[in-house]
Amino acid sequence: KDTEILEAVEEIWSGRQQVLEQHNRITRLYTVISGNVSGSRMDLETFVQRYYLERILYAANRRFEEMSAGQFELRMFDEKKAAIGKNKGLDLMVYSNVTGKEREVRTLSGGESFMAALSMADEIQENSAAIHLDMMFIDEGFGSLDEHAREQAVRVLKEMAGGSKLIGIISHVTELKQEMEDQLLITKDEEGSHVRWQLS
Repeated sequence: KDTEILEAVEEIWSGRQQVLEQHNRITRLYTVISGNVSGSRMDLETFVQRYYLERILYAANRRFEEMSAGQFELRMFDEKKAAIGKNKGLDLMVYSNVTGKEREVRTLSGGESFMAALSMADEIQENSAAIHLDMMFIDEGFGSLDEHAREQAVRVLKEMAGGSKLIGIISHVTELKQEMEDQLLITKDEEGSHVRWQLS
């Protein structure tokens, strides 16, 4: 009788051990995927997004370097550092070819940030089947650019508009108006606001 009970208990215990081992394997896998491993906080989603972001930056940097006269290059936050502390896996750094140093992208000036954003916008939609930018409006941003940077930005926008995209620019910069072929002019007087097209 005791032998039968022992065999039954051993069978139950063996089954319990198998369940515990499977549970531990799943728990370890979940911990790694969710980025909860001590010293490595990057989750699987961020890891995959870094792969696509790297491809986007490669193409966007060709424009950004050109627009900044070779001065800047966007880089991803170092993977080893990105996994330490707060998850910074998708943070960007900017490398200066002048100083040879990296700094946080938030330290860019308004004009430099505008050029960086413009460089990335088209590449993001080119690399995503879910995003289609048939039309893009840019509200200001040009006022903080010097003459050379403004010319470069306008040239890139014209290249983008040369395809199937419609690019709209909202600006008060007088020099910029001379670059635009088709304009929707808004004027204001004592009678109110007036709108008229000025087409090339």
